[in-house]
Amino acid sequence: MTVDSTRSLADEAARQWAERELDDMTSAAAKYLTTGSATDWGMATTIESVVPPITLGSGIPDPTTLPRQALAEAMARAVDTDALDDSPLRYGGPEGYEPLRDIIAQRYTRDRGFAVGPEYFLLTNGSAGAIDQICAAFVTPGDVIITEAPTFSGTLRTFRGHSAEIVPIDMDEHGMVVEDLEPLIEQLTAQGKRVKLIYTISNFHNPMGVTLSQPRREELIRVAARHGAFVLDDDAYGDLYFPGWDRPPALSALSECNGVITVGTFSKIIATGLRVGWIHATPEVLDRVTRVRFEMGNSPLLQKMLYEFAKDGQLDRHIESMRKLYLRKLDALCDSLREHCEPYVKFRRPYGGFFLWVDLLGGLDGREVQQAAIAEGLIAAAGYGFFPDRVDRGDHMRLSFSWVSEEELVESAKRLATACEKLSARTTG
Repeated sequence: MTVDSTRSLADEAARQWAERELDDMTSAAAKYLTTGSATDWGMATTIESVVPPITLGSGIPDPTTLPRQALAEAMARAVDTDALDDSPLRYGGPEGYEPLRDIIAQRYTRDRGFAVGPEYFLLTNGSAGAIDQICAAFVTPGDVIITEAPTFSGTLRTFRGHSAEIVPIDMDEHGMVVEDLEPLIEQLTAQGKRVKLIYTISNFHNPMGVTLSQPRREELIRVAARHGAFVLDDDAYGDLYFPGWDRPPALSALSECNGVITVGTFSKIIATGLRVGWIHATPEVLDRVTRVRFEMGNSPLLQKMLYEFAKDGQLDRHIESMRKLYLRKLDALCDSLREHCEPYVKFRRPYGGFFLWVDLLGGLDGREVQQAAIAEGLIAAAGYGFFPDRVDRGDHMRLSFSWVSEEELVESAKRLATACEKLSARTTG
């Protein structure tokens, strides 16, 4: 085919497609999700900072903690196989690399008190991919998913992509207000609706940082079981509890996985770029997920690398060092907020995770504070982005302390104070 004939074909195709409306071929989800991203939290992008900005926006591990050399060595061991053994470099199957699933099962048995084997785990493309696959297996368009309000905005986007109806339930300092759950389910059932999932971030909540209390954990399992709804526990931060604080009992252990589906990830405890997570549930539940899994499984090479990294206790030692570092970072941020922002904010210290949820005082508006802070060189999330209806129940900011240095956290509080002071002066002036 000549260059001219190729050009002519391309021009003809361009003319034909120019006359067509792409939305006629677009799925309902793609039509609905016209803006935002998987981690959209209300970022303003049109304001320029007066100084190079500090970003407290996303929950990303500290770059100094990334075990680059150890992962490189683990990768070398992963590919160092017999010439006829191509298992790290071929399709891995829907469940994922069994030795890695076995290590995850051993850690769950040890740390969460419910003895499980690898058949209780399915490896996925991070916890976000896990939630997407759970929805594909169990959510029919129009089903109701009850979510905490506030909650992680990326998961809300996933639920919308599966055409679910999202119904919020309030949060307080003890997590989901579970006493409101049964009346809410009964109300929805009376309207002819089916509640399929109850979504919670039970440990070190994103964005609030709170942890679901044990009495509420037990009642959540009871209520969900009575009404035939799965509890979907997003436990991305469960291993990142701070020294001196005990891990709360896992929902999966309290229920022995009956009616509880847990998702986890290596993204927060090692690196987000790994994109390896898991679903923890009964084998019967996992069977339903694999039925709608069409991508030939995730990378067995990465999974074997993680197995090599974790098999001799290196993962546990790595997590222990991260816990100590993030506690120091939280201390630095909280101390600086108390020193510089006391008239403008209050907050409750979390016992783990990446996030500090800040209440704004004196009539300060979260959207305005977010934009004023950007001008001062601080990028952080306003609270409204974490509510299903994007209406903040109060006025808040979410400060992620995981990624930047302790020195930058101290400076962040100063910049936030300047933004709040200017807004307050404008309001009262």
